[in-house]
Amino acid sequence: MVHTNPQILQPMLQELSKQNPQLLRLIQENNDEFLQLLLFEGGDGDFLDQDDQDEIPHAISVTPEELEAIGRLEAMGFERARVIEAFFACDRNEQLAANYLLEHAGDEE
Repeated sequence: MVHTNPQILQPMLQELSKQNPQLLRLIQENNDEFLQLLLFEGGDGDFLDQDDQDEIPHAISVTPEELEAIGRLEAMGFERARVIEAFFACDRNEQLAANYLLEHAGDEE
């Protein structure tokens, strides 16, 4: 949603601060990684006003084990973007990410 409508990011983060302050704190502590996730999920990064779109300022490395964990979470029926967001927001903890995804499964519109 943020890729097609970048101005919703700030209101989404404000709502997140009310509903899940811990997740917002993780996003703030890992701001570069969060922005990179937004770029990787189909966005072109225009809303970040980057001069050189070919150059990725911060890349997130994922181990084979973490990639498998992301795959298992995805296999539970969740969209890849939500899985990646939850996985990194939960400090790469598969169990915490699964709990978060299950608890917030009905939050999508």
